[in-house]
Amino acid sequence: MKMYKFIALVVISCCTLNLEATHNRAGEISFIQLSDFSIQATITTYTKASSTAADRDSLIINWGDGSSSTVLRSNGSGELLSNNTKRNYYIATHNYPGRSTYKISVMDPNRVDNILNIDPPNSVNIPFYIQTTVSLLNLQFQSPNRSVQLLQAPIDFACVGVVFQHNPAAYDADGDSLSFEFSVPLMDNNLPVPNYIFPNQINPGINNAIMLDSQKGTFTWASPQKAGEYNIAFIIHEYRKGVRIASTIRDMQIFVRQDCSKNTPPVITSAFDTCIVAGTILELPITVTDPDTLSLGSKIKIEVSGAPFFTSPTMVLMALTSYTTSPINAKLTWVTDCSLVRKEFYTLVIKATDNILDSTGISSLHTLRIKVVGPAPENLQSEADSKSIKIKWNHPYACTHFPDYFKGFSVWRKEGSSNIPLDTCNPGLQASSYKQIAYLVNNFDGMNYHYQDSTIVEGKFYCYRVQAEFATTSQSGFPINFVSSLHSNETCNSLPLNIPVLLNVDVTQTDSLLGEISVRWTKPSPIEFDTIKFKAPYKTSIYFKTKNNQWEKILNSEHSYNSYSSIIDTIFHHTRLNTAHLQYSYYVELLSTPLNEHFSDSADMIFLSTQGSDRSLTLNWNAVTPWTNYKYDIFLFNNNTLVFDSIASTNLNTFTIQKLTNELEYCVYIKGYGAYGVSRFEKPLINHSNISCATAIDNIPPCCPKLMVSDPCDDELQTPGLELKNKLSWTFPDICKADDAIGYKIYAYYNKQQKLIQTIENVQTQTYEHFLLDSIPECYLVTTYDLAGNECINVDSVCIEYCPIYNLPNTFTPNSDGHNDLFKPFPYRFIDKVEFKVFNRWGNLVFQTENPDILWDGKSSSGSRLSDGTYYYTCLVYYSGLLVHSNPTNQLNGFIELRSGQK
Repeated sequence: MKMYKFIALVVISCCTLNLEATHNRAGEISFIQLSDFSIQATITTYTKASSTAADRDSLIINWGDGSSSTVLRSNGSGELLSNNTKRNYYIATHNYPGRSTYKISVMDPNRVDNILNIDPPNSVNIPFYIQTTVSLLNLQFQSPNRSVQLLQAPIDFACVGVVFQHNPAAYDADGDSLSFEFSVPLMDNNLPVPNYIFPNQINPGINNAIMLDSQKGTFTWASPQKAGEYNIAFIIHEYRKGVRIASTIRDMQIFVRQDCSKNTPPVITSAFDTCIVAGTILELPITVTDPDTLSLGSKIKIEVSGAPFFTSPTMVLMALTSYTTSPINAKLTWVTDCSLVRKEFYTLVIKATDNILDSTGISSLHTLRIKVVGPAPENLQSEADSKSIKIKWNHPYACTHFPDYFKGFSVWRKEGSSNIPLDTCNPGLQASSYKQIAYLVNNFDGMNYHYQDSTIVEGKFYCYRVQAEFATTSQSGFPINFVSSLHSNETCNSLPLNIPVLLNVDVTQTDSLLGEISVRWTKPSPIEFDTIKFKAPYKTSIYFKTKNNQWEKILNSEHSYNSYSSIIDTIFHHTRLNTAHLQYSYYVELLSTPLNEHFSDSADMIFLSTQGSDRSLTLNWNAVTPWTNYKYDIFLFNNNTLVFDSIASTNLNTFTIQKLTNELEYCVYIKGYGAYGVSRFEKPLINHSNISCATAIDNIPPCCPKLMVSDPCDDELQTPGLELKNKLSWTFPDICKADDAIGYKIYAYYNKQQKLIQTIENVQTQTYEHFLLDSIPECYLVTTYDLAGNECINVDSVCIEYCPIYNLPNTFTPNSDGHNDLFKPFPYRFIDKVEFKVFNRWGNLVFQTENPDILWDGKSSSGSRLSDGTYYYTCLVYYSGLLVHSNPTNQLNGFIELRSGQK
């Protein structure tokens, strides 16, 4: 913060050289990505037209890669607007060294004077700074990055006591999603203007509030309380597939006037957000009235802006655009086609202004969003053969004639029927229970589009829907920026049932040796099984396997039949199994003459595993079956009644039983409910899992505390080393409870090695003082532990930035009077050693030591007494341990006056 203040003073002082250079009102930077590494940037500024001395025919643009350019104004001497304002464009291109994210910025020395909410009354001395952040995209796989276009000028007018609204009419040609947020105006990179206050803080109160709609970008001020000029700033973020790819800061100015307080803004009546199907004609009636027409004789005019006026086909306004008498009845017409389909809304801003003031009037805004969605494919039908289901739908599709955008169809499937109403504002099946099975389908048989689904099984009822897919194309031909149409009608069908069908794989006994599973199946449908083609005699067999093993025939499961009618639905009990630890799978084989094989789909038993934890049991189970398991009941053995109780139901394959008692064993099983979705088969199909047991154990560590360390750096130093200590204290976050903790363990790090230095067995104690008698620790951490020995994990260590102190005197008197006889440092701390050397006036070394206490008695290293005089010393100081310092040593140099009375 101190650095920011210093920079601000420097920048401001540089700008006070020309107090007449009042200049900038508003602006922003936009860009277009031209290639992988090049962009074209446009700087748009709005300046005070009468400030000719500060007029800029060029600006310096910083590209964010360490380079800058001087950019000439591209629209001559600028475009004069009303209210002493001029609009200026500066356009330049730049090549970057590589793909990255760059911050493009411009700083101009002066804003206009008398801005009420920027360092009043010194706003003229505050630099004007705007920036835009751009991420260069890989154009092989993505479309170029184009910044948001702000179609409404950043100069607007408000009235004291009247609600004010402004919308920038933001438009992103790439269809990227936009969001808006407030920002403080800047004077340099990451440097806010000084003494900025938001407009609602000038004469604050309940009638003075501001708001920014984060989706539409509408700024509302209800309402201004003081006349004058204000500046606000906001950031527009652009996102593509949830990733931010650009951010633009707009700095804008609002003129608040006092002489319109008795004027009432016009009233706009029109539609709100709407969604339409491409190919339809959108007609939006607009009515504008002015309550002041009779009392003040004012007239009104209507203006519209926004994305629909920059598309093709373009929106058309049918109304007079000049001032006219209230009311105005207008109409917006948009003849849409498939090229307008996109995921994001188009924003439209309707503005009505009266002429009650001299150069402008009071305005009202009405902002609405319009989404254009792709039409649904029509007349979806299905037909089944022996192995697949064929779906077909009408050709041509409504958007077939837009091949650069319409890419094909996606096919979606589910088991069973679902009623999904069309929602023109939320197209697509992505959030439904349907699953996509094919993408970008364009198969055409001369009459219809079609798709053949062969990834299906007998006995299930399949339902389908189709939707169109749109996408732009990258420079290398890759489809990007996908968006889906409305979905088609639903069609459902199933395969002819000419195979046996499994109905149950039910665990009836759990044991590691004597486990049992009941397997039930039914023969093929007599209507769909061709007994002329597949003749008697018939033979049935059941096969089984465990995980990672081969299929085996169950020898005693074979049965022979002389006619189809004599085949009976069978329940087979498979015995002597390890159902406690293994999962078993089954299928049924039907043999007909001449040697035709008909196999059922395989089905697994529900295999349950349990894991004990702290006062809980976690259950996980799985089973791959041709039917759909839609619900599971969970049964827990009651040790009091000695029966299993139903305790919960779920449609998931996992569940946690809570509030158990540790060290007790609990046994559970799962009861599954399934169905084929075909009326021929009963519902539900009930199958049980194995019984699984586990013990609830305390294996969850207590919550970790948050550690704070107070080091001795701020303490007054008295006696070296003895009083040095680090004070540790810790607390628990609000969301954390350490109910079962019984104590703490304190660790210190020495040379990056962790060492336990203390165990505290009282959980109420939350402080500790560590005296630094020997070595110096770099970091600390404190953990909790419980009765089971669980110790908390993921605890953050706290490292200490020590403050070594080592200072030397400049004189001593070694005359054996008991006072100041030894040259030694003042009290010091955190010093490991020194390289202390003393030189006489001729540069000869006379004394040296590595003892940080030095204790020089005025004699040379050979023991002879030195004469009085001035000596030069050097002292290389080594800090203790691995202290948190960029430099572990410090070099001291100086002079020593030796005064012993010896000549």
